[in-house]
Amino acid sequence: MLLNEQPLSKREVVTFLVVATLMVTLLQNLFYQMPTPTLDALRYTDYALNIHDHGVFGLSGARRDTPPAPGNANSPLYPMVIALALALDPKLKESLECAITNNQFPPSDCPDNYTLIVGFQNALIIGALFSLWLTVNLLYRRSTMAWIACGLALASTKPLFFANRLLTEILVLFFFSLLMLALVWAFKSRRSRWWLTIGSILGLMTLARPEYLYLSYCFIAVAVGILIVRRQKHVALALTLYVIGFYVVIGPWLIRNHYHFDSATITQGYGDIIIAYRSGYNRMSLHEWAAAFIYWLPGHGEALAAKLLPSASYSKLGTDPVSYLYEDGAEIFHQGLAAVGGDRDRLMGYLVKTEILQHPLKHAFASIPLAWRGILAGKYLAVPGLPCLFILVVVSLRRRDWTLPVLLVPAAIMVGLYASVSASIPRYNVYLIYYYAIAVAWTVVTLTDRVRRD
Repeated sequence: MLLNEQPLSKREVVTFLVVATLMVTLLQNLFYQMPTPTLDALRYTDYALNIHDHGVFGLSGARRDTPPAPGNANSPLYPMVIALALALDPKLKESLECAITNNQFPPSDCPDNYTLIVGFQNALIIGALFSLWLTVNLLYRRSTMAWIACGLALASTKPLFFANRLLTEILVLFFFSLLMLALVWAFKSRRSRWWLTIGSILGLMTLARPEYLYLSYCFIAVAVGILIVRRQKHVALALTLYVIGFYVVIGPWLIRNHYHFDSATITQGYGDIIIAYRSGYNRMSLHEWAAAFIYWLPGHGEALAAKLLPSASYSKLGTDPVSYLYEDGAEIFHQGLAAVGGDRDRLMGYLVKTEILQHPLKHAFASIPLAWRGILAGKYLAVPGLPCLFILVVVSLRRRDWTLPVLLVPAAIMVGLYASVSASIPRYNVYLIYYYAIAVAWTVVTLTDRVRRD
C-alpha cells in the first residue's frame, strides 16, 4: 500500500489492525454493554423488525402482527443493518421485540442478546480507526502521529459508546472517516476517479442520515462554481463521476419513495418540527445568548453556569418542558400549523419563510452559540482539540498546504447546517473527534520534536 511517496508495509497495516482489534475488544469487554433500546433506538428497531418480518420499511409500534404501511420518515440504511443482524441472529429478535413491546418502560429482564450487532458495530469502529490512521499517514507521513490520533479518538469514548447503541451515529463515525480518507487521497493524487468513491460515500451517508444530502449539494455547487470559473476538463470529469456515484447509491431509494409517495425525496415526515424547535432559540435575549457559551460547555457547563450566572440567563437553555426547545418550539409549531390550515405539506416552507428568511440576522445571531454547542463533541477531547485545530489550520495556511483546510470543509458545512436548522446537540457532530484527535496528535509530535532538537 502506497501513501504518496512513502510506502506503508503490510506489517505496519497488520500490526495496526491487530492492535486496534485487541484494544476495541478489551475495552468492550471491560467497560461496555448495550442497554435496552429506548427513544430513537426503538424507532430504528421498529423499522428493522418490519423489514425482517414483513419486508416493509415502515413503523408499527408495539403491534407487530400485521405489515405496516410503507414509510419514509427516516433514512433506511441503519434499520437495514439491524435487519441484516436479525436475519443472522434469531436471538437478537427476542431482545428487540421485548424492548419495543414494552417501549414505555423497557424492563430490566429483557434478554440482552446483542452480541452479533455489537460485534459488527465494533468492527465498524475498527474500520473507522484504520481510515483515520491512513488519513494521518497521508497528511503528515508520521506513523507516531497516526497512532496517537487513533488512540485519542478511541479514548474520547464516543466510538465505543455508539457501538453499544442502536443509533445512526455508528454509521456516521464509519462513513465520515472514509470520506476524510477519500478526500485527502483525491486532493493529493489529483485523480478524478476518487470522486466516484466520494460520491458513493456521500450517498451512503445520506441513506444513513438525510441531512448529508445538503452536504452533497454543497459539493456539487462548489464543483459547478469552479467549473464555471476555470472550465477545466478534469473538474468536469470529477463532478460527473461524483454525481454518478452519489445517485447510483441513493437512486433506488428515491425511486421507491416516488412509487409509494409520488415524491422522489430521501425522507418526508418531521422536518417542520425540527425547524420549529430550532426557531425557538431565535427568541434568546442577549444575556441568554452570552450565557449559552458557558451553559453548553461539555460536562460541567450547567453547574458552572449555576455558580457564575443568574438563573434567568440560562433557565430556558436546557431540555425541560419550559425550555426554548420545547415550550417555544411547540408554540411556533402549533401557530404555524394553524396559519397553514393544518396542512403539514405547507408547514415547513411557511416556517422557513416566517422564522428564518424574514429574520435572517436574528437567526444567524442565534446560530452562533448553537454552533459552539455543536462543535463541543467528544467532551474533554474538544478542550485541547479546538485550540490545537485552530493552530494547525493557521500553520497549514501559512505553509500554503491546503489539504487540511479542504478536509475541514465537510465538517464546517455540517456544523453550520446543524446550527441553522436544529438544536445542534454535540452528538450530531460526533465525527469532529477525528479532527480534534489529528490536531492534538500533531501538537504533541511537533512539541516533542522541538524539545528533542533543543
